[in-house]
Amino acid sequence: MQHLAAGTHGPSPVIIALFTLGGLAAVWFGGSWAFNVRGIAVQRARNIRDRHQLGGGSALMWAQPWYHRMLGAFMTVAGLVLLTAAYALWHLN
Repeated sequence: MQHLAAGTHGPSPVIIALFTLGGLAAVWFGGSWAFNVRGIAVQRARNIRDRHQLGGGSALMWAQPWYHRMLGAFMTVAGLVLLTAAYALWHLN
């Protein structure tokens, strides 16, 4: 009981696990989009462009493959930030 009263306990292991799992998921999915694994981003952009051309709309920004790759890169960076935060929390003990 004195150990808790001294205030030397570290962050919750649940919080560290959530940061780690969230970071790993963001890196995985962000990398998949950024490196266009299996052409998903290109196919999604093509589908959006085709739907808007039927309605006579203009080419939208999110209908471009580069936009999906940029979002994937941002998601990968966010995942790396979460992993860094989890590492820092783990070392705070």
